[in-house]
Amino acid sequence: MYQSQAKVQKRLDHYYRCVNAVILNRQNPTTGLIPASVAVTTHGDYRDAWVRDNVYSIMAVFGLALAYRRVDDDEGRAYELEHAVIKLMRGLLFCMMRQAPKIEQFKKTQGLNDCLHAKYNTATGDTVVGDSEWGHLQIDATSIFLLALAQMTASGILIIYTTDEVDFIQNLVFYIERAYRTPDYGIWERGNKINHGEPELNSSSIGMAVAALQAINGINLFGSRGGPSSVIHVLPDEFTRNYTTLHSALPRESNSKEIDAALLSVIGFPAFAVGDAKLVERTRNEIIEKLGGKYGCKRFLRDGHQTVLENTSRLHYDAQELKIFENIECEWPLFFTYFVLDGLFSENEDQVEEYRAKLEPLIIDSATLVDFGQFISDSISESDDGRGPKTPTSTGFTTPSSNGEGKLPEHIPLIPELYYVPHHLVEAEKKDNHSQARVANDNLPLVWANSLHTLGSLIYENLLSVAEIDPLGRRFNARKTQTNDTVVQVVLLAEDANLQSMLSMYGLETQTMEQVHPITVSHPQGLKEVYSALGMNAKLGLSGRPKRPVGSLGTSRLYRVQGHLYAFTPHFMDNEEFYLTSDNDYLISVFEQELAFVRQYWVSPGRPTMTVLLTHAMLGGLSKSRSFASQTDADAQGMTTWRKAALGSSHQKDNKRNLLNFFMTLRSGVCNNVRVRLGRLSEMVNTSCIESLDFLVTKKDINWLGILRGAADRRKGRNARKLGLNEKQTQATTPGGSRTPSHHRWSMRRRSSSFGIAFSLASLATPAVNTDLDVENYFGSQSQTQTPLDAHFPGSPLSTAPVNKETTEPYGSGKTKKNHVKEFKLKDHEEPRSNRKNGVGQSGVLTPDLTNLEISQAPLAEVEEEEEEDGSQDGMDNLGLTLGDPSSMDAAMNMLSISVNLYDQIDLLQYLLSCQGADFHVSNLDATVGTLLEEVYFKSLQLKLWSIVRQAAGLLNKVVNSLTINITDLVIRQKQITIGSGLTEHFITRPLGPDVLSGMIYDGNFDDVREGPVVQEVLIYLGSFIRADPEMFEGIMRLRTHFLIIALREEISRLNSCDESDAVEHLMQLSPFELKSLLGTVLSGPTLSSNATNTLLRNQSSGNLSSMTGVRRQMGNVSLTGEPSDGNVISNIASSGSTVSLGAPIPNMDKDSTSLTIKVQSGGYHSGNFSKILINESTMSVSSRGISMVVIDLVQGVILESVSFDTHISEDESDDLARLVDWLQPGMIVICAAKDDCFEHLTSAARLALRQLGSGLVDDIKYRDSWCMIGIDAGAATEAHKSLTDGPTEVVERTFDLGQYKSKADSQDTLPSPSVIAAYVPNSSGRWLRRRKNDGSLNRVPGKFYPRVWRLLSRTVGFRIGSHFLPRDPIVSEKTPEEFNFALAVENFLGVILDPAERQIAVETLMVIAKIEDRNPGMEVQPEVVDLPLIMREAMERFWAKWVVNGPGGRDQAGTGGAPGASLVAEEAGGFGGGSFDQHEGLARRMFYDLPQEGKEGTFAYLARAALKLLPYSIELE
Repeated sequence: MYQSQAKVQKRLDHYYRCVNAVILNRQNPTTGLIPASVAVTTHGDYRDAWVRDNVYSIMAVFGLALAYRRVDDDEGRAYELEHAVIKLMRGLLFCMMRQAPKIEQFKKTQGLNDCLHAKYNTATGDTVVGDSEWGHLQIDATSIFLLALAQMTASGILIIYTTDEVDFIQNLVFYIERAYRTPDYGIWERGNKINHGEPELNSSSIGMAVAALQAINGINLFGSRGGPSSVIHVLPDEFTRNYTTLHSALPRESNSKEIDAALLSVIGFPAFAVGDAKLVERTRNEIIEKLGGKYGCKRFLRDGHQTVLENTSRLHYDAQELKIFENIECEWPLFFTYFVLDGLFSENEDQVEEYRAKLEPLIIDSATLVDFGQFISDSISESDDGRGPKTPTSTGFTTPSSNGEGKLPEHIPLIPELYYVPHHLVEAEKKDNHSQARVANDNLPLVWANSLHTLGSLIYENLLSVAEIDPLGRRFNARKTQTNDTVVQVVLLAEDANLQSMLSMYGLETQTMEQVHPITVSHPQGLKEVYSALGMNAKLGLSGRPKRPVGSLGTSRLYRVQGHLYAFTPHFMDNEEFYLTSDNDYLISVFEQELAFVRQYWVSPGRPTMTVLLTHAMLGGLSKSRSFASQTDADAQGMTTWRKAALGSSHQKDNKRNLLNFFMTLRSGVCNNVRVRLGRLSEMVNTSCIESLDFLVTKKDINWLGILRGAADRRKGRNARKLGLNEKQTQATTPGGSRTPSHHRWSMRRRSSSFGIAFSLASLATPAVNTDLDVENYFGSQSQTQTPLDAHFPGSPLSTAPVNKETTEPYGSGKTKKNHVKEFKLKDHEEPRSNRKNGVGQSGVLTPDLTNLEISQAPLAEVEEEEEEDGSQDGMDNLGLTLGDPSSMDAAMNMLSISVNLYDQIDLLQYLLSCQGADFHVSNLDATVGTLLEEVYFKSLQLKLWSIVRQAAGLLNKVVNSLTINITDLVIRQKQITIGSGLTEHFITRPLGPDVLSGMIYDGNFDDVREGPVVQEVLIYLGSFIRADPEMFEGIMRLRTHFLIIALREEISRLNSCDESDAVEHLMQLSPFELKSLLGTVLSGPTLSSNATNTLLRNQSSGNLSSMTGVRRQMGNVSLTGEPSDGNVISNIASSGSTVSLGAPIPNMDKDSTSLTIKVQSGGYHSGNFSKILINESTMSVSSRGISMVVIDLVQGVILESVSFDTHISEDESDDLARLVDWLQPGMIVICAAKDDCFEHLTSAARLALRQLGSGLVDDIKYRDSWCMIGIDAGAATEAHKSLTDGPTEVVERTFDLGQYKSKADSQDTLPSPSVIAAYVPNSSGRWLRRRKNDGSLNRVPGKFYPRVWRLLSRTVGFRIGSHFLPRDPIVSEKTPEEFNFALAVENFLGVILDPAERQIAVETLMVIAKIEDRNPGMEVQPEVVDLPLIMREAMERFWAKWVVNGPGGRDQAGTGGAPGASLVAEEAGGFGGGSFDQHEGLARRMFYDLPQEGKEGTFAYLARAALKLLPYSIELE
C-alpha cells in the first residue's frame, strides 16, 4: 500500500519518540546497557541488565533504524539509532569478554559455575551476583545475542572491530554448539519448574542455539571489507545435532515442563529454527490450547511466579504446592506480540489481526498514568548509579508537562509484564478458568514486550519489511515443500597399485593417492587438529575449538587453503579403540546409514563428497574365496546341527553383506534410496562443496601444513594408539621354532563355528614388529600385496605397514628398523581337527575367508589309530581352575605356554588376571598378563572369534570412543538409559563422560565379563537406530540394557529351541552386524512377526549364528569355576519358560482308543501327481508340491504340525524342513509324502534330516520320483519309493499301540501338557508372548498411556505392586499429565516387575481400568489403593478355571458347544489336584501372556472382569 512521504515520516517520528521514551532513555550512556525495568518489587530487582532482555529491547531500535534508511533522514536519526544498537551490542560484548576465562573452562566442563553470567550491572558492566547464586547458565541468552549479531551484520551494521573480538565470537559459537547436551536454567532462569536449582535440557535454549549457529555460519564480521580471518565457522555436524534434537523434543519444553510459551520464539520470530511446518503448527496449537488466555499466555503449566498464592519468602516451591497454582497462573501479554510477529512473517493476516485485537485492551496508555514523566525523562541518574528504585507509583516524582495537566502530551503504549488474578477472585477463577478479571503488576512497561510490539507495528504499517529485519531469510526455514534429495558423491581410493589392480579385475575403478594429486587426501584426525586453531587467541587465553572428531557432514566437504585442496576420509571408517568396525558387514551398515544421514541433513552449497580409502585389511583374501556350492553329503554331516540356525542362511547370498560387492553396487547410482555418484576425485571438484580454511594462515602457533599433509610426527604416535594399546607397548609374535604337536585336541568352548573349519593357520605369518607402526599391522602384514603407505597416511589406522614378503618368514624372528625384536608370546590358534580316512574329512568344510586371512588347505597330520577316544591324546591333562584361587598358578602358566587354542588361552588369562592382576609377569612367556590379553584380543579379532573378542575386551575394560555420543543421542531424545541390574543398576538421564561410563560398565555389575562390551554394543546400535528411525522408539521411555540383552537371548532361545545358557553363548558369538540386526528385530515392536528374524543374519565363518548347537562352553582342557554360569545373566529375572505349542486333536480318536492307524501314498508328476495321508481313515488336508509332512505327538495325543515344503522351487524350503526336524523330540511320528517333484532343491541338509527320521531311501530320490514315509524321530521308518516311470508307490500303512504312549504320559504327569492344553485353549502360538517379552524388555507403552495413568492416579489413593507403592500425593500435585518426570515416576514404579511379559500385563491392566473410566465418565471411583498384581492374578485364575479346570464348556455345561475333546482335558486336569491355579501358576501365566489383547478371550476382557470385581465400583460393560 502506497503511503505519502510525509505520512511515513510522521509515523516514524511517532515511533522514534516512543522508542526514545521507553528504551533509549533507559540506555546507560557509559555501558550502553538497558535495565530490564526500573521496578523493585517483592519478586525481584529488575534494574540489572539481562543479556536476553537487552537484545530483545534493542530490536525495536534496530527495526526503526532500518525504517529510517528508507526516507530522507535530514535529522540523522538512522545514524543515531544504528549506533545506539551498536553501543548496546558492544556493551554486552565487553561484559562477556571480561569473562573469557569462563568460556575457556566451560568448553571443557559444561559446568554450572563455569558459564557466562546472565545479567550485569547496568552502569558498570560488572557481575552482580556470584557464580552459584543465580541460574546463570542460559544458553538461549548467548544464542540470541549471536543471532542478533548475525542479522545486524548482514544488514550492514558492523559491531565487531578487531580480530580479538572475532576470536571471542568464534568461541561463543563453541560455547553454545553443545546446547543439545547441556542442561541449563532456560529462559525463565529456574531449570526445573520447582526452582530447586536443577538445570534441564530446554527446547527453547536448543532452538535458539540452532538459529544462532545457522545464522552466524559464514558471516564475515568485518562486513564486505573483511578477509578470511574474520569469518565465523560452524561445523555442520554440530549444527545438525542441535537441529535433530530440537525436532525430536518439540513440542515438549523440558522434563518438568510439557509445554512452554517461550517456544514461540523458536518456531517463529526471531529464531525460525524449526524446518517442519507441521511441527511448527502442532507446537503453536498446543501453546494456544494449554497456555492461552485473554490476557496473554501462561509461561508454563502450574507456574506460581507472581501469583497471589506464591510464598515470596523463598525462591523454590514445595512439590505438593504446585497444584494450587493450577488455573491461576499469570498471563503474559508479551506472547501476544510473538503471535503478531509470527503472523507478519508467515503472511497470516488473520492471525495478525486476531492478536492485535487481543493485545489492544491490555496496553496501558502512558497518558493515563500520573507521575510517569520522570520515569521517561530521567530514568538513569548518576546520583544513584543507575540503581535507584523508580516505578510509576513511586512517591516524590513530578511530571514535566507542557499543558499543565500532569499528563504526557503523547500517547505512548505501555505493555505490562503480566496480569495476575487478585486474591479475592482466586477461587472463582479455579472453578471457571478465564472467567475473572485480572490486574496488571507493577512492572510497567516490560521493555522486552514493548520493543517487540513496536517492531510488529512498524511492519504492520509497512514502514519496515520482514526482509529488512531478516536479511538472512530465516523466515523461510519452515516453508520447505520438498524433501532433501541430495546426490552424494563417493570417491574410492586404493591404498596401493596392487589393490587397485585387483579391484579393477572385479570392475571396481579406484584411484591411488598419487593419482589424485594435486589434491591431498588426509586422515580425519588432521581436520580435527587444524580446527583446534579456529578461535585460538593467546591474549584472551582462548584455546580454540575443542579437539572433538569431525562428523560425516564435515568430512564430506573439500577444503581449500591458499589455493590447495584437501579431502578427508570419513571418521566412521577409522578403526576405533573397539572391535566394531572390524566386522565388514557392520561397516557396510554404518556406511549406508551415513549416506542417508548426509543426504538428509546436507544444507551446504554443492554436493557432499565422501572420500573412502580401501585397504588390504578391509578387502584381503578376496581371490581365495570359496563357496558352499560344492558341499557334499559328508560336508553336510560335518555341519551337524547347522539347521538349528533358524535365522537362516540366505544372507550369505546378499552381496550387501560383502564389502566389495557393496562398493560395486554404488555404481548403480542408488544405495538404500540414496542417490550416489561414483567417480574420480578430480571429476567431483566442480560439483563439490569447498570450504575455506584460509584462517589458518594467520595462526602462527600451529603447524597446519604439516598436519594437513600428515607430516607431523606427534600425530603418528597418537594415531598408533588403537584398541587401547599405548604407543610404547608392543605386540609380540610366536618365537620361531617349536609348534605344538598337531594332533592335540583343544577345548572348543563357546566355539562360534560347528562347521569344524579344517584350514591351516600356517598362512598367518607373524613377522617381527616395528614398534613405531600401528598395532593392526601385526595382522595386516599378512597380505601378499602390501606396499608402503606411510607417506600418505602416517599413523593412520587405515594404513598397513610396509612389509617385504620375501624377507618375512612365518614364525620367524625378523628385525625391525631399529633392530629391536618384539614377538608374539602365545602360540597361534589352531582349530580342532577331525580324523581323516581315505582322504575325506568326516567333519569340516572349507569356508569363505572374510577375516583378511588367506585360506590354504594345509595337509592334516596323520593321526595314530591308537589314540584314545577319551581325549587324552592331546597330551595335556584337563585343568580345573577357580577364579581368585592362586593355588594352580604354575599349572595355568605352564598350560598357557603350550596352548594353541584361543578359548583356553583367554580362560587361562582370565584366571591369572583374577589372581594377580594385569601387571603380573608370566615368567615362562616373558610378558605381563595385560600384554598377553592384548595379544589374544588382536588374534581373536583377526579370526573373528567374537566371543573371545568380547571376553578379552571385557577383561581389558575397553570402552568404545563413540559411546558418549550415542548415549547423548538417546538422552537428548528423552530416553532414560540404565546399565546393570538390581541394586547395581545405574540410571543415565543426562550425557556423561567416558570415564564415568567406563566405571558404570566395569564396576562389577556383570557376572559374565563379556556383558560389558555387549552393553556398549547395544548402546551404540540404539544410538544409530534412533538417529536413523526415531519412530522405532515410539512408546519407549527407558532403555534398560540388561533387559535388552535378555530380550536378545530370549529371541535366540525361541528361534533355536535352546536353553538360556546356550542362547547366551549364541549371543556372544554373533558378529557386531548380526547383533545389531537382531536388536533391530526386537525393537520392531508391534510389527514383530514370528518369522521376522529369519532373514536377519548371515551364515559366515566369522561369528556364525548358524552354528546354533554344540556351542555351550564344553569342558575341554581348561575348566573355570568360581565364574557364574552364563545363564546367570538373567539370574534376577523370572524364567519365562518355553512357548506353548499349537496342537490339534487326532481325528477319530477318543480316550478309549487303543491304536492309531496311518496310511500314506505318493505319486510323482508322471504318476498321478498326488500325495495322500490318512490318519484313522481321515484324510489330512496337505497336498502341495514338494514334501507334505504331518507330525504327531502320541504322548500328548495331538497333531503338532501339518505343513508342506516346496523343495522343488526353493532351497529355503529345504532349510525350513530341516529346521522342523531339528525341533522334534524323540518318539514323535513324522509322515512324509512327495507330490509332483521334491528333488530339484532338496539340499544335503534336508536329506540328512530325513535320514535322522529313519529314511534309507532318501538318497535314491530323483527328479519327479514318488516317495513316502512314516518315520519316528530317532527311530526306524517305513517307506516306499518308485522312479518317475514306475507309477505311484504302494500304500504304506503302520499301526501304533497307544497303550505304551498312554502309560508314558501317565508316568510323566496327569495334567495335560502344554501341547495338549494349547490344542483347546486360545493362544497365538507364542507370538503375543514374544511381543510382550520384547515390549516389556523395552519398557514400551501404548499411546497416551501416561496421561491416562495420571488421571487414574488422581482418583485413587495410589497403585501397589507388592511392597512398592506409587502414591497420589505429592506426585499428582507436583507433576502434570504429560510431564516427562511423571512418566519417569511411573517407569520407576513398573520397573520393580522383573518379568518383562508380566510388566506388559501390568501396563495392560492400567489401560483397561482407564478405558472403563473413559467409557463411563459419570462413575465415581472410591479413593482406595489399586493392587495391580491382585487384579492380574484374578484375571489369570478366571482364564485357568474356564479353559483348563472346567474346560471350554465347563463340566456342568457339557455339550453346549465346547471344543471336541474338552471333557478329556477337564477330566485329566481335574484328576491332578483339581488342576489348581496355585499348583500350575507358571504354566497358567505363560498361557495367559500368550493371549491377544482384544476379543472376548483376550487379556483385556479378563482384566476388565477382574477389575470390576475387585475395585470399589460397579458398572456394566458395554
